[in-house]
Amino acid sequence: MNILVVSQCFYPDDFRINDIVAALTQEGHTVRVLTGLPDYATSRVPREYRFFRRCREEWNGAQVVRVPTVARRSGVLFRALNYASFVLWGWLYAHFCKKDAEVVLSYQTSPVLQSIPAAASRRRAGAPLVLYCCDLWPESLKAWNVGEGHPLFRFIHRVSRRIYSKADTLAITSEPFRQYLTDVDGVEEERIVYLPQHAEDLYSDICGQYEENDCIDFLFAGNIGAVQNVDCILRAASLVKTDKPFHVHIVGSGSALEECKALTDELHLKDRVTFHGKFPVSEMKRFYRMADCFLLTLRGGDFIGMTLPAKAQGYLCAGKPVVAAADGAAYDLVREAHCGESVPAGDAQGLAAAMEAVIADPALYQEKGRNGRRYFERHFTREIFMESLGRLLEQAEYRGKSGGRKR
Repeated sequence: MNILVVSQCFYPDDFRINDIVAALTQEGHTVRVLTGLPDYATSRVPREYRFFRRCREEWNGAQVVRVPTVARRSGVLFRALNYASFVLWGWLYAHFCKKDAEVVLSYQTSPVLQSIPAAASRRRAGAPLVLYCCDLWPESLKAWNVGEGHPLFRFIHRVSRRIYSKADTLAITSEPFRQYLTDVDGVEEERIVYLPQHAEDLYSDICGQYEENDCIDFLFAGNIGAVQNVDCILRAASLVKTDKPFHVHIVGSGSALEECKALTDELHLKDRVTFHGKFPVSEMKRFYRMADCFLLTLRGGDFIGMTLPAKAQGYLCAGKPVVAAADGAAYDLVREAHCGESVPAGDAQGLAAAMEAVIADPALYQEKGRNGRRYFERHFTREIFMESLGRLLEQAEYRGKSGGRKR
């Protein structure tokens, strides 16, 4: 199959689309990737990619086409220019590229605008579009304090509906997306397919391994923003009542990092909480090995807070217990997998009680962690994901050739 993949972020930036593309080429598909310049990790374009260098290259058997993009840098202006430049140049490329794609696969993170070149490619090639919806729009604007009454929200709402209407298949990473897409974005139910994200099996060698240091170590790893509600962890840590030593490790960075550090000082938690900063995936194993229990928090009150963050699969992969303060898919996952404890989003007292339970009986929760690993092996491996994605692409190709849905 000849597949055009459209994703603003791609290798050397660290996204799951890298693994998907590598797997597709390994399966014998011809893959071309339309992407921007790599700048996600550092907000700067590496020197070797500047001035139109390496705008075309081969990576793991895939042909990679990079269109010019403005570096992310910092601040709202440069972030907007970064997104807009990919949409513009990607749209232009889509209107002049070869028409050989049999299926277009859009890896839609934020913002939804990055799928515009994919929709244009669909029209030019006459090929079906499979849109993998990893972030929900326009709902994601609320993470930036843009409410439903704001003109920007209303504009992006119209754009989102139009983009989603172009997709022949919308694969969703969390079941709560289904209701939002149908009710808010007007997507027909029959075009939506549940396809949870996979996780690379990076931690199988640490399953069941716990460091003996006479302390229970809790780990939160990932972005520290408004959606992640890390302040709930800090408030819970201040409420934990135990005579046994414990420590909270927070690995990552984000827009709410400084606020969380200030709250740590305010709650006098410096002896209980350590902010380690951000590390590449290649260095995360040492933190996962150190952890006795993972922490997963999301804000409540909207659809974004009801989704399943990608790190949940990584937590289960490591075979250690998970304590969550979240609603929706994340709350349900922990209970269904029997891999720890879950309480409602924002419930710092409930989260503190769950942490106390782990501290009081670590052996019980080590067994729950093993439950999580077994659940991972049944649902979230790369092999299971690629088998499901392969079926979606084949069905889309078949419908396209047989004169299926056209718009």
